[in-house]
Parts: sequence; structure tokens; C-alpha cells
Amino acid sequence: MSNKEFTQAELDNLPTELFAFEENKTTAEGITNAPISFWRDAMRRLMKNYFAVVSLAIITLMLATSLVAPLLSDYDLVSRVNENLTTHAQLPPRIPVLEKIGFFDGTLVSEYNEKSFAALGYTEDQYKIVGTFDRKGNTYLRVKEYVYKINNIEDEYYFFGTDILARDIWTRVWYGTKISLLIGFYAVLIDIFIGVVYGGIAGYFGGTRIDDIMMRILEILYGIPSIVILFVLFMFITPGIVPIAIAIALTGWISVARMVRAQFLRLRDQEFVLAARTLGASNTRIIMKHLVPNVVAQIVIMASFSIPGAIFYEAFLAFIGIGLDITKPSLGVLINNALDTTYGAMSFIYQLVIPSALLSILMLSINLLGNGLRDALDPRMRNS
Repeated sequence: MSNKEFTQAELDNLPTELFAFEENKTTAEGITNAPISFWRDAMRRLMKNYFAVVSLAIITLMLATSLVAPLLSDYDLVSRVNENLTTHAQLPPRIPVLEKIGFFDGTLVSEYNEKSFAALGYTEDQYKIVGTFDRKGNTYLRVKEYVYKINNIEDEYYFFGTDILARDIWTRVWYGTKISLLIGFYAVLIDIFIGVVYGGIAGYFGGTRIDDIMMRILEILYGIPSIVILFVLFMFITPGIVPIAIAIALTGWISVARMVRAQFLRLRDQEFVLAARTLGASNTRIIMKHLVPNVVAQIVIMASFSIPGAIFYEAFLAFIGIGLDITKPSLGVLINNALDTTYGAMSFIYQLVIPSALLSILMLSINLLGNGLRDALDPRMRNS
């Protein structure tokens, strides 16, 4: 194909139907996607984390159930509608659909010697012998008891069973989950507030006498065992949801303050802070408008890891006997109460296993979600 040159007059006389004209389109070099904000990008990366998404779904489900289940229950926290403790105490879990496949079917497996079992006077449809064994020369029977049929309450269903006072464990467990979550969130909110204020001031004035004094106070508090502070505090206040949250937060804010101080020391001499100071911005404005927003990601990560710690701390306090009272049971209180019942009576182990399992699932889910948030909010993983 040869190249031919045309004069302007020849070009003007060419028929236009021989040519296809396109609009002059320009695209920015190197830009293939629409701009995306930091938080939107973090959410996108969080949704790619399978464990974090599943954990978030579990936490949401547990939170929703803890709010709804106690309201829909026929039983309150401390008593039954029908105060018949003889027939409704120590009932095993029973769920309508699952009982058909032999799971949560309202039965207990107990051990009796032949004489004591005969004295019970069970009819043939009230039990099933599932095994025998010898102990110290005596023959024992392992008996599967149909407890609801024995007590003539076959129309009743207790999803998680009842305790020794005939209280519905389903209602108490989900109410306790709500209480544990409230204590965790309250404690973390107090942690964040105190830690950001204290650490922000120390970091902004880092290297000055103000920073030295504040850090020495922080080191003194850090050296005192937190359990000692809690014991001293509970000498003057009555344990409750807010007091326990405050007590836990009194030691939990220290790590937040140290993290915020380190971030402020890194950011305070950067160009955007120097520009704001040059334009006459006050110290308060610089801290609240320029520095705090730049450490929000780290604060969110700290909060996500502090919540399970606060929940576990409350469970520990309940275990040693300084937790909430019977009218506001948390998961820790339920575990502590179940220990008294299940000690030496393994037939009622469900009273210990159910709240312990929910507490473990809750803490594991929050920790996995915290790991996902840490990865999603890390700028170094932005291109992953």
C-alpha cells in the first residue's frame, strides 16, 4: 500500500461517507479504577476475609438473639410462671425438632446400683438401660431417663434445660450474653475515651515536662496489679454492670494511652500538622481535627481486641465471687453457679457446658474479627 499526499483542496472535496469520525476521547494515564476512600477499601478487604465475615455474622446473630430471646420467653430470670420446683427443676435440654434424632431430647444418663434403681419405681416407658459396669465388686446400671415423661410434663420444652431452682437456662444464658456484651462495650468505650485523651495530650506535648509527669504516672499505674485495684474499688462500690465496666476500664485504658501517645509522637511533626499550626490552629483543634482522625484505625483495632479481654475479666470476677448478683446474670455468673451444681453430678454438665461454649464462641469470634480489622486497616496491605 503506497502513501499518497493530498492537498487541502483535495481533502475538502473528498466525500464524507467514505470516513467514520470518532469523538476525541482522552483517558487519564494509568488510572483504571474509580477513586476509592480508605474506609471503603478497608471494608472491601474485610469482606474478603472469610473468618472475619463468619465471625461478624456470629456476633450479630448472638447479639440479636440476646436481645430478642429473653423478651419472647415465657419465663423470667429468677422464677417460673408455674412455681412447681419439684417437676421443673434440673430438666435436661429439649428442642422440638432435634429430639426426633436423639439430640437435645430431654433425657439424662445416670448411674445407679440395682437396689437404688429398683427403688425409683420407673415404668418401662420411662427409662432405657444403655449399659452396665462393675465398681468395687458391685454392679451398676447406666440408665437413660426420660425426665419429661417421668415428671409428667411432656408438653414442656426447655431448649437449654433448667437449673436446680427450676429457672429456664435458655432465658438466663441469652440475658447473660447481653450483659457480658454490655460490660465489654462499656469497658472499651471508657478505655478509648480515657486512653485517647490522656495519650493524646502526652504525645502532643512529648518531650516536655507535661509528658514526663504523665508517663511516670502511667508507669506507676501499670506496675500495680489490676486485680488489686479491682478489690480496692469493690470495697467502696456495689458490683453492677456499670461499676464492673468502670473497674475493668481503670486498668485497660493504659495500653490505649501508650499506643495513642506513640502515634501522636510520629504524626505531630509532619507537614499537615505544621501547616495547621502555622495557620493559627489551636492545640485542641490540631489534636481533634488532625491527629485523632489519623489514629482512628489503630483505635478501632485496639477496641476490637479489648472487648473479649473485658468479657473474660468479668467472667473471672464472677468465678472468684465478686461478679453480678442473681438478678443480672452474666455468662461468668452462670458458669460459676453451674460449677456448684455439676460438681460430683456429671448428669447436669450441660448447665456448665452451654454458657462456657457461648462464652468461648463469643470471645473467639471477636478475636477473629479483630484480626480481620487489623489486616483490613493496615495501609501496608492496601494492594492485597
